[in-house]
Formats: sequence, structure tokens, C-alpha cells
Amino acid sequence: MIVLGLNHGEINSSAALFSGRTIIAGAPEERFNRQKLTRLFPHQAIRYCLDFANIELSDIDYVAQAWNPGAQWAKYNPGISTYRTKREDYFYSIPDHLFNLGSRDPKEWVCMQFPKESVIPSVYYVNHHLTHAANAFFLSPFEEAAILTADWRGELECMNAGVGKGSMITIDQRQTVPNSLGMFYATFTELLGYRPDSDEWKVMALSAFDVDCDKHVKSIRSTIDLCDDGTLRLDQSYYKGTIVDQPNLYTSRLVALLGGRVGRRENELDDWSISVAKAMQLVSEEIATHFLKHLHQRTGLSQVVLGGGFFMNSVYNGKVLDQTPFKQAYISYAPSDVGNSIGAALFVAHCIHDVERECSNNLSFIGPEFDHEEIIATLNRRKIAYRELANSEKTVAGLIASGEIVAHFYGRMEFGERALGNRSILADPRDPEIKDRINSMIKYRESYRPFAPAVLSDKAHEYFDVNPECSSRFMESVVPVKAEYRASLPGVTHVDGSGRLQTVEAEENGRFYRIIKEVEALTGVPVVLNTSFNINGEPIVLSPDDALTTFFNSGLLYLVMDDVLVEKR
Repeated sequence: MIVLGLNHGEINSSAALFSGRTIIAGAPEERFNRQKLTRLFPHQAIRYCLDFANIELSDIDYVAQAWNPGAQWAKYNPGISTYRTKREDYFYSIPDHLFNLGSRDPKEWVCMQFPKESVIPSVYYVNHHLTHAANAFFLSPFEEAAILTADWRGELECMNAGVGKGSMITIDQRQTVPNSLGMFYATFTELLGYRPDSDEWKVMALSAFDVDCDKHVKSIRSTIDLCDDGTLRLDQSYYKGTIVDQPNLYTSRLVALLGGRVGRRENELDDWSISVAKAMQLVSEEIATHFLKHLHQRTGLSQVVLGGGFFMNSVYNGKVLDQTPFKQAYISYAPSDVGNSIGAALFVAHCIHDVERECSNNLSFIGPEFDHEEIIATLNRRKIAYRELANSEKTVAGLIASGEIVAHFYGRMEFGERALGNRSILADPRDPEIKDRINSMIKYRESYRPFAPAVLSDKAHEYFDVNPECSSRFMESVVPVKAEYRASLPGVTHVDGSGRLQTVEAEENGRFYRIIKEVEALTGVPVVLNTSFNINGEPIVLSPDDALTTFFNSGLLYLVMDDVLVEKR
């Protein structure tokens, strides 16, 4: 069976292809059109999936769309729209003919996006949170697990909870807007002067600074109610993110509660901004823990999978097992909306058509790959000098060990929002100035934002406060750096002594593993700084052309693509 999964109409359109019993290809559309978080139909991502499998659209059995316009339109209420600036924004992704959805075939919505001569297979519309649940569970190694999804909203839902077993998912608890954990977090993101539904990770990084926030914690707690049934209730006199024709997510009452001011980017590190960010992060963790404790009580299961945009919150992810009764937790490489194309395809294959499930720790390296000849052809076309390498791993490691920052481009592109070695910028975490150099000269972003430590999986417990079996393959969890190594790993140790851990295994990414191994041989430390190969406001690079453009538009001096070195002289 072949299923084409689509995410369109949500932030970060994408496509993914299920064939046989697994996802074989997929990519966000933004990597092709170079528009960060694009909502455009994923034409180019679809073309990549079809070309990878050497098939045409007519060979596909089913299309799985990760959004149910019928559910959303059928329940439309002008009082509960997240697109609040203008009423018509609510209909951004809904074609005009869907206003007659009751009398027209919803398949037309997808069909209209393809060339008219195409033969369109059957189309399924899968509810937003079901795609999050399917992504979380079917990509996990668990045969059975509790499921929790949480985000701003999808259709009208903002939280789902239930159980996955075998090839089935059962959801027995749903929560709808306006009582949304994701919207709660977005409200404070905007109040602090950042873009909601985009800059939440900046607020998360801000929350790590050491400022007394007890007063703000108490104030923010007073605006929520953790209900006995395991749900959340927000006092709507403080939040208006689900009301149209309003300029902000927050009300004047919330502003007054927090001292009568709002944040400004130029003052991002003032004590008030840090205190509000820290307090909100702590309260959001209390809410998520409330959901999970109730879920555990209902299911009695020891394993949980987590999906939806809230679980991009790596700070909380690192605390789940400490704050809840669950013994094991899994978060996929793409828990946010971009991964819903994968979730939709998996849901249709397993839950609707009973395709036997393959339980495995699925990898994120399902994007495009460019061979040596394609890279050389690009360099020659652009008349760029290069040097072929006899041993690229040793070269990269040597540059890192000598204090250089290296852009690394190799193999298939990672699917999710985090680069895991194949589209990465790498550096020596021992350098106390490296973070400032990368933030100011290469990434062009806020000075306080941290970088991830990538460590050999069998050495992670030596440098970080984790057990020897710890796996954080997708940078999904922030964990404490051991106290004795914080001073010697300043490039990847945040202000609170933590790091967003990536554990690297030889069987998953042999080349990246060997690079870190070579760095260890030169420095004695099996850790490298890893950040995505892009500059602020741009998607991660996809192609050799993208890599070269980003390289020359940044302060990078070294770029290794496959077995080729490009350097600025």
C-alpha cells in the first residue's frame, strides 16, 4: 500500500510517503520554496516523494490530508477563531467551493491543487490531533502506550488523550478551545514581545535565567483551573486568543496582573521579562503534568508518547519522567504540525486499512540526498573553488578541534525542525566564546539562545545527568550537564547548567558518529556543538545551492559537502 500524507493549511506544509510498512520519504515544503513556515500547498515536497519512489500520482492508493475542513466548517463559530486580526483570515486555507461542503465532494479540495490531467486517488481527511497521535505512537518503539497531544488548536481541539495498541489508536478524552495549553504559551510569547506560534523556543530559552519569579507564578496560576477530570480551564477575562477582530492574544486585565507592562524585544533580558517567561514556563509544566498524571491514572500504562506543538518544549520533555508516574516516554523527530503529513499517512495505513505496524525507532533522515557528482556540478556551475578530501570525517574533526566553525552537508536531509548532523553547523563546545561567535556572526540571532550538545550515545551519561540507557536522538529533551563539566563545555551549557541533548548512535548516522569520535581522539571530549545549517529567519538548507548561498551569506569560513571542502580565503 502507498499513502501520500499531506499537511496543508497549517503552519509548515509538508508531504510524506508511506510504502510497504513505513515512511520512506518526506520533507517540509519550506525547504524547497525557502519560505519559513510556509502554508503553501506542498507541490515540491510531493514531487520529491514521488521521484524518490519512482512513481506517479496515479500509483498512489490513498491521499491522507492532515486537516478536516468539514469538521472545522461544520462547527464554525465567529467567536472561536485563532486568526484574530481579521475575520476573513479564518478562511485562509479554505477554498471558496468548500462553503458548499455539505453538497460537494470534499475530495475536490485536494484535487484542485494538482494538475487537471492527474488521476487523483481516494482522499481521507484526518482530524488534526489524530495525526499528532498517529505520528507520536506509530513512530515509537512501543507496542502499547498512553498518548497525549497538545497544541494551540487543530480544528476546534487543543488536547487529545488516549491509548495506542498495535495498529489502533483510541482517543477517550478531548479538550476544545478556548482552554488551550498551546494558546496559553503563545499568549505570553506575544506579551513578551515575540511572535506567537513561532518564537516560543526563544521564550523557553529566556526562562532559564535565574530571576525570582514567585510573584509572577502566583499571579499566572490564578488565571487557570486544573480540573478534576484532567482538563484545563483558562479564565477568559485574561486571554482572548480565540476571539476574532482583536489585536492581541492577551487582555488588559492580564497586563495589569503582571505589572501593567508588556515586553519589548530590545529589553528581552530585563528582570521582568525573564521572571514572566520563567513563571509561565513553570505553570505550563504544571498543566502538562496535570494532563499526564490523569492520563496515567486512567490507563495504568508505564509508557507514554507525546505529540503536538507543545512537546517541542524540550525543557519540559526532559522533566516528564521525573514529574509523572510514567517510566518511558517517546517524542518523535517531528511532533509539531510539520509532522502531520507523516501522522496522516500512518493513520490511514494502520487505523483505516489495517496495515501491520512495524515497531521501531524510526529515523528522521527521509529527505532529499545529493550525490558527489551533483555537488561537484553545482560548484562548477557557480565557479566556486573547492578541494576534494581523502577523509572528510578527519578534516571536519580537525577543523572543529582547532577552534573553527564548520558547516556540514551530507546524505539525506532530516525531516523535522532540528538538524541532526546532515544539515548542521558544528563547533567545539569547549570554546567559551563559540556561542557568541555563532549567534552574532553566523546565525544572526539573539545572544542568549543556546546550542545543543551532540554526544556519543554510550558516553552521554558521563557528561550529563542521565541514566546509561538514555536516548535523546532528536534533541527532544533538555537535561542537566554534570556540574564538573559545565565550565569545560561552555558552548553547549545554558545559563541554568542544562543542555538540549542529542545522543548519536553509529547505526543511525555513522558519518556523524565518526566525526564526534575523531573529535574525541583530538580533544578527549566526545561532544560537539550542533546547530541547524541556516541563518535566522530562513529554513534549514536542502540542496548544495542552498548550502552555498547560506555559506556565503554568513560568517562561516568552512563548508564540507560530502567529500568536498569549500573555504573562504
